[in-house]
This record gives sequence, C-alpha cells and structure tokens, in this order.
Amino acid sequence: MIAARAKRSMSLAFVLVTCSACGSGRALNPFDPSSVGGAQNRIRIEVQNLNFNDVTVWAMRQQTQRIRVGRVTGKTDQTFTIQWNLAEPISFRVDVVGLRSCGTGQIAVDPNSRVWVTIPSNLGLTPCRAGRGTPR
Repeated sequence: MIAARAKRSMSLAFVLVTCSACGSGRALNPFDPSSVGGAQNRIRIEVQNLNFNDVTVWAMRQQTQRIRVGRVTGKTDQTFTIQWNLAEPISFRVDVVGLRSCGTGQIAVDPNSRVWVTIPSNLGLTPCRAGRGTPR
C-alpha cells in the first residue's frame, strides 16, 4: 500500500513538471536580437538637462541609425531604459527645437549598464558629455 501511494505521488510529480515545462510561454527566436536576453540587453540612461530649452535625446548606432530615447524638459533630469545590442557602442545626439544640436562620443556598454548624458546650459559653446557610471 505504501509502495502504491509513493508510486502515485511520483507519477503526479512527473506530470506536473512535464506540464509546467510545456506551457512556459513563447519560444525565443535566436535570429531576432530583441527576443534574446531581453532583460540583459537593457541599459539605463540618465539625462541631466542644464539648458533652459526642452531637448530630444537620440541614441546613435554607428552614426547612421538613431533611436529616440525621449524628451527632457529644460532644467530637469530624466531617466530612460532602452534595449540595446551590447556588441555595439552607443553615442547620443541631442536636438533643441529650433536651435543647435550636439553629439557625444561612443561609449561601450555592458549588461544593465548605467549611462549618463549631460546637456550644458550654454549649448553650442560647451559640448554635450556622456559616460558610464557616475557623472563627473
């Protein structure tokens, strides 16, 4: 009787494990970079806008493709999180509506990197800066 009860318990455990493995969600496509390691490919971008004007921040991929990060109101700070292919360095372009724009150099990023961008108060006379870790 004990052996039969143990056998049923083990059979039930096997069925539960098998069913939970079957319904684990959608399959990942190894050729789609957005579906592989989604949480690992996220980077956090902290933007500090020292200018009075509102700006639009763009993430640049090899100076040819730009991805809109977001809009930052004048004299405020904002944090964004975006998906990024970690094999490629990131750079930024900052556009001020009706005024000048500026760009930053390329920065290598790691999984869950924290990147900062600073827009100067006198845009055009002082360059925009970007880096990893804590802003200088």
